[in-house]
Amino acid sequence: MRRMSVGLASAAMISGLLVLGGVILFIAASPTGTAAFGWFAHQPIAGATFFPGSLVVLTPLTAAGAAICVAGLVGLGGVAGFLLGRRRPISP
Repeated sequence: MRRMSVGLASAAMISGLLVLGGVILFIAASPTGTAAFGWFAHQPIAGATFFPGSLVVLTPLTAAGAAICVAGLVGLGGVAGFLLGRRRPISP
């Protein structure tokens, strides 16, 4: 069995750390309260149900966490694809 090169191992490690850091940033920066803006100038349609707590606001930090996580996943996918796709030597 062939060993993984140092560059490939470091790329996998960096990508894994990016995924972990992105998930931690996404969870830590997620908003916990409801939005402080919206439509208040008219009465809602009669019979319609409105849940103000269901509004999800994506803050810049949560967007950055998601982008970092996606970049790490792309890196891990590239490393996995390289490892699966490289040619094995033909044994005589």
